[in-house]
Amino acid sequence: MDGMAFDTGLLAILAVVGAVALAITAAILLARSAEDKDVSMRVQGLLRPDLTEDAQGRAGISAAAAPFRRIGEALRNTAFVSEKDLEDFRMAIASAGLNPRAALPTFIGVKAVLMVSLPLLAFLWSQIEGFSAPRMAFTVFVGIFLGIFGPNMALMYLKGKHQQALRKGLPDALDLLVVTAEAGLGIETALDRVAREIEASNRPLALSFLVLVQELRMLPDRRQALDRFAQRSDFEGFKRLGGTLSQTLKYGTPLAQALRTLAAEMRTDRMLRIEEKAIRLPALLVIPLILFIMPAVFIALVGPSVLELSKGLFSGMQP
Repeated sequence: MDGMAFDTGLLAILAVVGAVALAITAAILLARSAEDKDVSMRVQGLLRPDLTEDAQGRAGISAAAAPFRRIGEALRNTAFVSEKDLEDFRMAIASAGLNPRAALPTFIGVKAVLMVSLPLLAFLWSQIEGFSAPRMAFTVFVGIFLGIFGPNMALMYLKGKHQQALRKGLPDALDLLVVTAEAGLGIETALDRVAREIEASNRPLALSFLVLVQELRMLPDRRQALDRFAQRSDFEGFKRLGGTLSQTLKYGTPLAQALRTLAAEMRTDRMLRIEEKAIRLPALLVIPLILFIMPAVFIALVGPSVLELSKGLFSGMQP
């Protein structure tokens, strides 16, 4: 009987862990699929065909995301999600490099499913294991916490990865923009050309530039497109680039000179961040030094003396 109870408990634990892992993975994959579907369709006329080779795979993932998207659409205009929450979700999804129009309902649907399923799974697991009332309440609380904040943490992870890619490729893209501006190209043509050049090495940055090009061509005021470009990613480099281009359009300053100055500033900022990490490195190495290196050094230096001393003490104690 004890073996059967142990097997049942183990299966319940594995089921809960598997459900949490699948739910978080689904949140990431479904949001990414929504972004790939809508953004790629809007800019597919500007991209080379090799960026759309996996269209069938994305279509399958999009079909799997359809139930979550329908749930999100149903809950979008209810008291379950306020207008402030919608705006916060929209800004967070946009800053993660996703298309809010498509990814927002999917995100709300995944969040709603997790908020219901995870506490229910935690309660069932507590019943199977026979937990006491306080432990059961704690387990259900953990399920509620993961259901509420799990999708947000996954979204923050995507945001960090997206901004890391933008931060890594923006200085090189600015250098290419300087070259194109010195060649006499306009803003739209220069951004389009640079996006085509970097699309193989930095696709998030290329998509951001392509969307900016589309908005510059469609919106009546170019400065509005640049403001949307800065707000969409919540990235400091894009805000500075948008401000520089806006001032160039407003005051007529030379585009190449402004971009060259901005590129130099971005490279200086990147070097400063690297130097800050190098300065923090000794402090980060203190704990590994104390835990792993110092005991080994202490044993190597003091160990032989301790052994010789112990031999002398034990030999003197022998009759």
